[in-house]
Amino acid sequence: MLKISKKADYGMIALMHLAQHPDRTSWNAREIAESYGIPLELLAKILQKLVQRGFLVSHHGTHGGYSLARSAESISAAEVIEAIEGPLSLTSCVSDDGLCMQFEKCNIKSPLQQLNDSVVQMLGQITIAQMNHQQQMDLQPEYLKQSPFLILKDTPSKLGSGVDYQSDCAGPRRNID
Repeated sequence: MLKISKKADYGMIALMHLAQHPDRTSWNAREIAESYGIPLELLAKILQKLVQRGFLVSHHGTHGGYSLARSAESISAAEVIEAIEGPLSLTSCVSDDGLCMQFEKCNIKSPLQQLNDSVVQMLGQITIAQMNHQQQMDLQPEYLKQSPFLILKDTPSKLGSGVDYQSDCAGPRRNID
């Protein structure tokens, strides 16, 4: 199954939280963890990693906490995932290690490499600012009716054209062009 780890999820949640509150100088780990039900110890480790990688600034003292070191427009989902989890790879043959017993005989390594490259490129184009904007739009009642993330409850035969069937279990979603 292809999915982003909880650690990467939590890192992006924290970055989005900070991007959503630019009026505040900093937020401590406890405030962010409590806001989203994230285990504090795990979030603290993730935030420290994001400080080390240059995404966050750590402020010490009584009113200490974390703030964005860069603009949300300059932080991509791929960068965050790689900072927390390491290089992105769908299979072992497209990882830096490249350890696969089937490598010499494999007939899908080239297509998998292309797929991996496409996923990495797509994640590299999605910024924290874009994710924040999409989340804000999804909260507006008039936008909910046309959101590309709206999950439809109808059966595929009732939907007609303009429907993109996702490979996850969420169901079909409307394409907005």
